[in-house]
Amino acid sequence: MASPQRLRNLGIFSGYALAAVVLCLALSWLAARITARHLLDAANQRLALVEAGQPLWQWHLRQAHDVIAARAFGNATLAHDDDALSVTSDDGTPFELGLPVDDALDLVHWPILQLRMQSDAQGTLGLAWGAGLTPACQANVAATLAPAVRSLRIDLRGVRWQAVGAQGCPSPQSVRMLRLRIQLPAHASLRLSSLALLTTEPVTHAQGAVVALSDNELASAITRAGDQAMPWFQLPGGLSAEALLSLRDQLLGRWPGALILPPGARPQAVQPAAHAVLAWAVCALYLVALLWLALKPVHGPLRPWLEIGGCLLGPLWLVAGLHWGLRPTALGVVAFASGLLFALYIERRHLPRLWRWPGYGRNWLWPLATVPVALLLILADGHGLHRLPLAHVLAYFAWAWLQQWLMLVVLLRRLEQIAQHRAAPSIIAIALIFALLHTPNGMLMQLCFVAELWWAWCFLRARSVLPIAVAHAACALLVESGLVGSLVRSLEVSARFFL
Repeated sequence: MASPQRLRNLGIFSGYALAAVVLCLALSWLAARITARHLLDAANQRLALVEAGQPLWQWHLRQAHDVIAARAFGNATLAHDDDALSVTSDDGTPFELGLPVDDALDLVHWPILQLRMQSDAQGTLGLAWGAGLTPACQANVAATLAPAVRSLRIDLRGVRWQAVGAQGCPSPQSVRMLRLRIQLPAHASLRLSSLALLTTEPVTHAQGAVVALSDNELASAITRAGDQAMPWFQLPGGLSAEALLSLRDQLLGRWPGALILPPGARPQAVQPAAHAVLAWAVCALYLVALLWLALKPVHGPLRPWLEIGGCLLGPLWLVAGLHWGLRPTALGVVAFASGLLFALYIERRHLPRLWRWPGYGRNWLWPLATVPVALLLILADGHGLHRLPLAHVLAYFAWAWLQQWLMLVVLLRRLEQIAQHRAAPSIIAIALIFALLHTPNGMLMQLCFVAELWWAWCFLRARSVLPIAVAHAACALLVESGLVGSLVRSLEVSARFFL
């Protein structure tokens, strides 16, 4: 090859490599911005609750899924009873109800437990709590239940706690597990409608005393905050999404009631606006558009653009729009499933591409080259491999297969049409789409972007998605087993990343 041609190819390769580096940095910046926005929204909600005289922690019990595991721990039966959760003792022995805790509870500064309930028999109410997922302290009797009692107000500072096990009973500064321990006669019932934790301390005096953190001074900032029920902490700038959440977790571990502010932000006492009707209206228009595109496809240069939009808008709305939290919403599931069903419909004549076997053995080796890279990352910045359940491994392989079919068979072919069959722009575009479907998990977005650059190039050589799905599943499972908790915070996406 002539020297000018070599220089030209080197320049093209360098240009695309630079574009890939810039996009990786942009993905990290985007993840940090979304995380900062989430932290500010959470601070705004907390401030709005406090200024309205509402508790930070409250539970409205209506259905079985409003308690941990959707059941009672012991011999009792749950049932919906108007606007309350009814629990009936089967044999008169004590049973427990676990209350969901998103982050942590502060039983020191918020020590008043208020319950609205009604029992149809005499009984007792106890409590158990722990800093982890198992009880550390318990009180078999914190209050008595009677048919005439409609509400209880328990001051936890006066409860006599007993240690569970040999570890002792620590200070309830940061509690991640709280259970109600109930004993009623056989076949007697208790209706629980709401619970809340209240504070006896002022929580608005810190508005002019924001504790600003800088690098490596977390301990100093905690000391400067004193012993408030709701201190305000402002995180330093220039941090990644993972670093912001790590600092948030450390601060909330000391002060579960604190306001955590992103760099340069001030909270406002506003609750997020609810636009459920508008969101459903937009979703309905999306479904109508998909139906129209399926029944009357547009011909010409707009067709690949419209089909890409039809496939992606639903999944991107669910993930990048942060609509997948602890539980996915019905609207998010409808939008996500609609995009996938539309993709299946427009590719219905080419579904055998999903299990097309590669023609040569090397077409297996090239995609699997990412597996040693994952192992090297684990050796460099990981931990010992955790065993994963076989059912999870098999389910993830199917999920990886579906993802790569959508990326490489459905979307990449249409991106090639738009790019007039130029490989490099199509590969970069599909890798960017794949990364955005993992928003706002910054490190995971970058790893997915780099991996999909390679896998898309491999696919264009063999047009077989099967070896790439195997490579995707193997790498993701290795990352989950050996990198989560170190280089990668988690494999969660959308609002689940913030949990």
